[in-house]
Amino acid sequence: MRLADAYAGEGYSGREVLVVEAAKVGGGRSRSFHDKVTGREIDNGQHLLMGCYYETLAFLRSIDAPIDEAIHFQRDLALTMVKPGGKTIDLACPALPAPLHLAAGLLRMRGLGLLHRASALRAGVMLRGEIERPDDGETCDAWLRRLDQTQAVRAAFWEPLIWAVLNDDPLVASAAMLVAVLERAFMSTRDASRLGVPKRPLSDIYVGPAVDYIRSQGGEVRFASPARSLDLDADGKIAGVTLKSGEQLEADTVITAVPPHALLAMLPEAATEHLVFRDVARLEASPIVNLWATLDRPILGPLDRDFVGLVASPLHWLWDRDRITGEGSKDTNLLSVTISGARATVHDHPEALREVFVQELERFFPGHGASVRSFRVVKEKRATISHAAGTYRRRPPTRSPIPGLLLAGDWVRTGIPATIESAVQSGHDAASIALGLR
Repeated sequence: MRLADAYAGEGYSGREVLVVEAAKVGGGRSRSFHDKVTGREIDNGQHLLMGCYYETLAFLRSIDAPIDEAIHFQRDLALTMVKPGGKTIDLACPALPAPLHLAAGLLRMRGLGLLHRASALRAGVMLRGEIERPDDGETCDAWLRRLDQTQAVRAAFWEPLIWAVLNDDPLVASAAMLVAVLERAFMSTRDASRLGVPKRPLSDIYVGPAVDYIRSQGGEVRFASPARSLDLDADGKIAGVTLKSGEQLEADTVITAVPPHALLAMLPEAATEHLVFRDVARLEASPIVNLWATLDRPILGPLDRDFVGLVASPLHWLWDRDRITGEGSKDTNLLSVTISGARATVHDHPEALREVFVQELERFFPGHGASVRSFRVVKEKRATISHAAGTYRRRPPTRSPIPGLLLAGDWVRTGIPATIESAVQSGHDAASIALGLR
């Protein structure tokens, strides 16, 4: 929870800032921790940035985060998908202006037949006319069928993209949210579609520099200080926050940066009956399961990629963390595995997930010869909100119905899916309102 935004430090805007955080450390769902199983500092989940994450990059620059050393951005968009048996489908976009770079990349995609490449190219050409459509009620599946996309190009390009950016099944995910991403990533500049992979732990990139910045501007950060309730005055305006310790904090502006269920738990009971908060209560969560496996040898080396996607697999993405970070040794290789929209696996026992991992490695990299030395499962049961069709209208605006209460978080109504970019944009929007800039 924020009682004003991190940028609104006393030395910067004249506003007194206090950040109260329930956990002992910051970061929320973008954090890292020391893992005894792998013996490494690992993230709660693998994050990926895009060149169009303008709000995120502005935030990182503002807090003096080590962007160049901590995040590797591709020169041009490149992506490798692995099919069962080990053959690959490779997308490499050339250095052409957007959206010609995507059109050329799709047309030259290796590992797909001409019919399927032509199908993808046709969709790319149509995007400019489709950009205001579909509405939020249409699913990605229905939209792709409307664009006559073949099953092969769906499996190799569209569906991995949907799982990655929407964290939901293409059968239910909103096509409007997908198009919002496509517009930002592929229709503005070539650099906007580049992928950025964090090379350092997330806490080193986001959390440490942010806390240092707030304190350097005269603000205060308190950890292990969970909030119990939002306090209103007799006129129904925000008056402050009561912590679980019983301490009462007075404030005429409160910015919350908590998940939907936590916000509802802090509201006065009468406020939860407002239509905005009733819609918030209807938002559902979509989980992510992350697997961390230490192998006795690398398996992605021959592909010369930091990460690859798997076509038609319960495991969506494999990341070679040793290659990304430059750590590891000749005898070990740390893999991070992402399972998005993991409703079917989030309650599985770690041994069952290990068995799936071993089977999928053999299916996609036959004869790899690697053995699993350690295995760790990290589950984020509320990783994001679900982006099911029809959900966007339930996401609340930054200005809440309660005067003085502003809402932030990746799940508020930012116009894009619940990503780190959405989270940062929501914080910027809330800070602008708090400072009277909009």
